[in-house]
Amino acid sequence: MASASAVSNGRMPSSVNGATYAQPQDTHALSADGFLETSTYAARARRLVKMVNTMRDAGAHMDLDLPTIVICGNQSVGKSSVIEALCGVVLPRNEGTCTRCVTEVRLSEGDSTGSSSWSCTVKLRYEYDSAGRPLKAVREVSFGRETAQKEDVDLLVRRAQKALLNPSSDPNRYISYTFDDTTSSARDSEAASNELKFVKNVVCLDIRGSGVNLTLIDLPGIIRSVDRREDAQYIELVQELVRFYISKERAIIVATITCKDEIDNQAVVHMAKEVDPHGMRTLGVLTKPDTIEAGTHDRWLQIMLGHQYALKLGYWMIKNPTKADLDKNITFEDARKMEEAFFSGQLPWSTIRRQLDRFGVDSLRRELSRQLTMLTEMSIPDMQSRTEEAIQATALELSNLPPSLGENSRIELLQMMRHFCTLVNYNITAHQDFKQFYQQIRKHFDTFREAVAASRPSFAMTHPKGGQASAPPVSLSSSISSSISSVVGWGVGDGRRPEAAIAKQQAKQPIPDAVEPDIKKPLTVSDVRRIIDAQKGRELQGYSAYDAFTYVVSLFQDEWAKHGQMCLAAVNHELHTLVGKLTEDVFGRFANMQGQVRFVIQAFQNELYRSTSEVVNNCVTMERRYPFTMGSDEFTRTKSNALNEFRSQLEAARTGMQSMTINGAPSASPLTQTKAETVNKALAALAEAGFTGLSPRDLTRLRAESPEDDEVLHVMAASHAYFRVACRRFSDNIPMNVDFHFLSRFAELLEKELVARLGILEKDNAAVDFMLQENRFVAERRRALEEQRTRLEGVWRSLHEFGF
Repeated sequence: MASASAVSNGRMPSSVNGATYAQPQDTHALSADGFLETSTYAARARRLVKMVNTMRDAGAHMDLDLPTIVICGNQSVGKSSVIEALCGVVLPRNEGTCTRCVTEVRLSEGDSTGSSSWSCTVKLRYEYDSAGRPLKAVREVSFGRETAQKEDVDLLVRRAQKALLNPSSDPNRYISYTFDDTTSSARDSEAASNELKFVKNVVCLDIRGSGVNLTLIDLPGIIRSVDRREDAQYIELVQELVRFYISKERAIIVATITCKDEIDNQAVVHMAKEVDPHGMRTLGVLTKPDTIEAGTHDRWLQIMLGHQYALKLGYWMIKNPTKADLDKNITFEDARKMEEAFFSGQLPWSTIRRQLDRFGVDSLRRELSRQLTMLTEMSIPDMQSRTEEAIQATALELSNLPPSLGENSRIELLQMMRHFCTLVNYNITAHQDFKQFYQQIRKHFDTFREAVAASRPSFAMTHPKGGQASAPPVSLSSSISSSISSVVGWGVGDGRRPEAAIAKQQAKQPIPDAVEPDIKKPLTVSDVRRIIDAQKGRELQGYSAYDAFTYVVSLFQDEWAKHGQMCLAAVNHELHTLVGKLTEDVFGRFANMQGQVRFVIQAFQNELYRSTSEVVNNCVTMERRYPFTMGSDEFTRTKSNALNEFRSQLEAARTGMQSMTINGAPSASPLTQTKAETVNKALAALAEAGFTGLSPRDLTRLRAESPEDDEVLHVMAASHAYFRVACRRFSDNIPMNVDFHFLSRFAELLEKELVARLGILEKDNAAVDFMLQENRFVAERRRALEEQRTRLEGVWRSLHEFGF
């Protein structure tokens, strides 16, 4: 007996097979009858769904997540029969999971002119490439002509799927394709001939005059096993595709569940719960109720009533024709009559349907329309804002692309050439904000200067028994040459030499190998003495060893040519990089033009490089021809200071007094207490005589050197002084010549060379047009964005025209 509470709530209990069941609380709310029949709201609902279809016609689905009904389920659960029943047309069957495509069916009451006559148009929507990667721009193309015959749809869809499964072929090839369906082996061969066994792209059906406004997505059936091992990859592929579509926020999930198998065994139930855990947008469709075993109806009845596996949108049950019925070619009208007879005459459905209108395809169609209408109503504000945002984003991306060319291509080309050359000039001259390029050039000039400075000779006063200098090496970074640092920019030297071989043939007068010095190490007094002896000719003892001096200079200038060429090569590389980037920026969308410009610029740059290389070699030749300077005062002063320092060093090394390197760092053997006292007494006596400010090192100058030592020290001092002058001069001359003969001439002559060598003024219009044939990727992207903007503006107008 029914409880009082159940009666007071207006929910009458139902008795089936001796058991009493409570009806669901929202029976009226879930009933499609009454909802669509409400005049004012029904009219608004039709307009809403029609608006979405209009937006789809405008291509809005390519840019926005539109409200959609997604029908999914396991393989062989009757999903295709559900689609056919809703659409009223026959779709391809039994083609095998690996050859199936996503199908989108757009149903509308009539066409754009208001006619209710039935028609169907098939389109192909390309969203992925042949490797399954998403395309940057989705495109939709028509496939064949519109048909007014429902029986033609099956073959049209098969042909459209064939076109998608063979992406390397022209789709038009399959518009009139003939399938061999005579035998099962012929059908297998047909399927095996396809390039792909599965494709994510979509076959779209626009059906007008269907009597209902719906958009359905038909997905491949979910599979758990395959016959051939090589097809195992498609199990996950199909699941990923299903998951992709049902995870969209505006997708109503129609989970097709067969009563022939336990609900727990059906993957679609679990996949829907993953993306919609509370069942807010999932509607269950139970199929094949005639296969329920006797005595097990109670389980499915509990599901229908929402007592088990509850869904917010509830469950519907339909009865589609069996295979035997299909073999008889029954009509859709006959199928609906058979369905009505089944639910009217079979328990428990005949009893429960009196209070629960969730049986049959007609009831399901009305409910799906209702759900789609409500979802669309709720989605409009968000779609409006997203449309406006997408329009702005599209316009911004279009503004970042180069504009399409005007009518006079020759003028456009000359303007681009002028713009390109101006950018090159600005970078080379470091004009205003174009500083980065020349900052890189200065780094290479600094590296060159440091390499030249590192080529200077360094000296040590003597060799101990162990073979190493007892006094630290004396180099041009000493205290005497500290003034050079402020002029040339040298840092404090450490006496190390570059790791490079000596070109003996460039020395004026090579000395025998047995006595040739190792310039990787500081030159000692003994080394310089051997050089002097090797370079002596007729001059008498005591005369200046000029040949020895020139030999030392030449010896340490040996790698200047290499440093100069390396500097030029580095600048050449920076210029090549700059020109490559600017060429891509200015001419990148014109592949033909870009290739010709690169070729001409590279040839011109190579010519300047070769001529500048000769200039650099001439500078080196001048430097190595013989020592030369007009700055005699500076040379003499620097030599004199260096000579005094070298004398002090030599005396300190020989007497054991405190050794001082020219950079002022003490390195020494301590004086004995007795000698220190003697030196202090001598300094005190000199101070009393008026010679104040003297140091122990100054006393070494009182000792006269031997003529041989004096000759050696003069060679050292002269070498030191000359390298101060020559390094500074050479460090300026090479960068100046590279800048003038290479960079500046390149910037000055570039435009003239390009115009002349490309023959822009002489070419006919066809040749110029060929040069300005735009890069297809840029052109396609611009075209896609312009189409997208047009679509979105159409969507925006559609939303506002419907009064939202």
